[in-house]
Amino acid sequence: MGTGRHGLARRLRVERPEPSEELVRSIARRVEVTRPTNVPRLALAAGLSATMLVALASVGGISYAANAAKQAVKVVQKAVAPTGVVSVEGISAGGDQYKPGYGWGDKNHKHDGPPGLNRRGGEAAPPLKSRRTSDGKARIVPFTINLSEQAALRIHVLDPDGNPLLLTQKGSQVATGASARPLAGKQTKVIRYTVLVPRELTISLRIPANLVKPGRQYTIRVIATDPDGNRSELLIPFVG
Repeated sequence: MGTGRHGLARRLRVERPEPSEELVRSIARRVEVTRPTNVPRLALAAGLSATMLVALASVGGISYAANAAKQAVKVVQKAVAPTGVVSVEGISAGGDQYKPGYGWGDKNHKHDGPPGLNRRGGEAAPPLKSRRTSDGKARIVPFTINLSEQAALRIHVLDPDGNPLLLTQKGSQVATGASARPLAGKQTKVIRYTVLVPRELTISLRIPANLVKPGRQYTIRVIATDPDGNRSELLIPFVG
């Protein structure tokens, strides 16, 4: 075994790829022009570098290094921006108050797959009807949904052409039973609400009156995303 290893080493030394004399002379000339001092040392370093590049290329080393760099980038991207996880910090205009045992992502209040999301009356329920506020400045649309697990809600109102309407958060609210949580903030095209306790919710949206035409049909779009990133969508029609 020892003789075999020595013989292989001698063969590798004899058959190793070497740069051509013309390549070495060309590199040496360029180094001499730019750096008149230490020419022998620089020429030697350049020759060794070229030898290493030729050797790497002969066994696919350069390609391997490039692929390794690409894989490293992918790993960093996954570590910095993981997919399938939803954070609710700082993104909600409103949300449930924390209760012991109902922290966001608690395993007892989520399940596999997208959130169960439906409206009272089911898909066959007739379109809702908006009502005018006493001051005539807005239309109010209440609707009731049921959530089977924790979810971050995004709520839009779409006109007949599918364009999102401006919503007034002040005056909109989320109610459960006898308690109601008013929303706050500036006007927006998407209302966000974090549901920590899965249950039935009645949501009232306030829409500027000039954006809702009597007799025309509009659509409330509710998107529910659970802590694992699973998503459900619900469309609820209403008449202006």
